[in-house]
Amino acid sequence: MRPLMTLISLITFILLSTPCLASRWNLVLLTTSGLNGQLIPASEKEELNNGNMLRTFGGFARIQTVFESYREKFPGETITIATGDDLLGESIQEDQGKIVFGAMNLMGFDVSTLGNHEFDRGSNFLAKCLTNKKFPTVVSNLEINPSNRLLKHVKPYTVIERNLVRVGFMGLILPNLKMISNPGTATAVKSNLIEIARSTALKLKKEEQANIIVLLSHLSIEDQKTILEAVPEIDIICGGQSHKDILPGQELIARDAPTPGIMVQCGARGRFVGVLKLQIEDGYINKHDWTIIPVTASISPNKKTFDFIQANINGLQSPTVLATSTQPLNTEVKVIRIQDVPVGKLVSSILQDKFKTDVAFQNSGGIRGDKIIPAGPIKANDVDTMFPFGNTVTIIKVTGETLKQVLERSVHKLPESSGGYLQTSGVKYTLDLKGTPQEITVTEQGKPIGIRTKGSRISNIKITDKSGKYIPVEKDKMYSVATNSFLARGGDGYIMLKNSKDKVETFIKISKVIKSGLTIMKKIPVNNEITTLNLDRKPFFPTLKTAK
Repeated sequence: MRPLMTLISLITFILLSTPCLASRWNLVLLTTSGLNGQLIPASEKEELNNGNMLRTFGGFARIQTVFESYREKFPGETITIATGDDLLGESIQEDQGKIVFGAMNLMGFDVSTLGNHEFDRGSNFLAKCLTNKKFPTVVSNLEINPSNRLLKHVKPYTVIERNLVRVGFMGLILPNLKMISNPGTATAVKSNLIEIARSTALKLKKEEQANIIVLLSHLSIEDQKTILEAVPEIDIICGGQSHKDILPGQELIARDAPTPGIMVQCGARGRFVGVLKLQIEDGYINKHDWTIIPVTASISPNKKTFDFIQANINGLQSPTVLATSTQPLNTEVKVIRIQDVPVGKLVSSILQDKFKTDVAFQNSGGIRGDKIIPAGPIKANDVDTMFPFGNTVTIIKVTGETLKQVLERSVHKLPESSGGYLQTSGVKYTLDLKGTPQEITVTEQGKPIGIRTKGSRISNIKITDKSGKYIPVEKDKMYSVATNSFLARGGDGYIMLKNSKDKVETFIKISKVIKSGLTIMKKIPVNNEITTLNLDRKPFFPTLKTAK
């Protein structure tokens, strides 16, 4: 991927500065995928032959510069799109989306859909945030209670006209929303995706006279492909859930229709801007060109957007140094969602020490950042980046049998990665990937309601006693667990925790506990212990796969 990004970076200047044959195209879609509230550029370490260097990517003000360059080249022909998971970050709790949506308003976004992270603080909170948004939000498979304020801000579809082309936009969100987020009881997600996609597309064609249909998707790549193959009325899918890049040449989906389907998306956190140029004749896409533009330090930030962000973000990000780490802390998705990592042990051990429980665990999907924090000072804003959801600590008592079911749930997707993979403290176990993975039963709305197959991948579970020695877990004995409120509610399919009757909600934010723990530590101890073991009792290190 590095050589490809370098090549794309080399041609970015040409793409942004060389006049195009604008007459060839009559519609240009500018797309982003999963901005994740990454208002300012993010840093990452790049390995070079002569050492390492930090480079930056993304940032709303840089993205705006890319947008403006294409709007100048194609006046009156561009539509700017966001595909959900834009509203994220600890600051959102305080500003109710004013900075993220305020910046997106300045950037000239025309339409967006919702992702699962927009619902992390509930539908009512999302409704408050959406009052700051000046462009339409479309989700076609979301049922909203008429009494909920969200109904005012979310529509099943919309039509935008550019250059005499009427473009119909619809949106689809993950059917398992209730499992992975917190939408509450006022919303329900319809899971019959193909039926909804077809009926909405036909309505846009027949009732709204749309020439082209675009689906803004917060679904898996597999679901998107299935929909394009089954619903020829949809011309284009702009995706955003999986954080994958669809590179030029990979976007066409063959199907039984006059034209192939086009499926595009461009990573996450503003790393790329996707540009889809279209030549439309007689209501059909005659030609297209798809490219992704790396948003690097070579792109100057738009001053108006930059000034807006700087004026509002100061004070929300604390530079206070909490502790010093002697080793890098890796929060990369491809690593943390598939195996034990030091940052996961650090977080879980702080929870266990603070609340004096037998065990502590944190879902890997709840540790954000997707980067390597270099060895050295760990700041308060590093913790805020890792814990943007506002989850609080919950103490639960479970039997040894329930603890086994929790661990079975943690590893059920391996060797594929999962946000539900647990980073643990105080527990050690043996993993056999040849064993039967746990399966849960979910409703049509994606709500988990029970365990269908218990699973047989986990054995030899041990926890630490007061002396720090590992002792076997007893099936019927009760054990105390410190975890987050998301998992305690049954998030990520942990239905066995939701059903636990012996739980105490502390109402103390995870981020606050971690900050306090780091301050006490001052120097973070090295903990490379691997507590997930193979049958031969050696550490479990799976072959890494990209998270879905």
